[in-house]
Amino acid sequence: MRWLIILLQLVVPVMVTIYTVNFGRWMSRRKHLMGAIGAYAVAAVSMLLAVWSVVRNSV
Repeated sequence: MRWLIILLQLVVPVMVTIYTVNFGRWMSRRKHLMGAIGAYAVAAVSMLLAVWSVVRNSV
């Protein structure tokens, strides 16, 4: 049951990460490589911080 609550708390951060990665893909197709790299970095850091925060506060 505890893992279900953790997964439910991560639904919104996962949706934001998917959106940001798709934005990075869009930027890379338009030849904006630095912007794409920045979008990927923001997506990765935000997802890692969200997971870390939820797991740290749930355990």
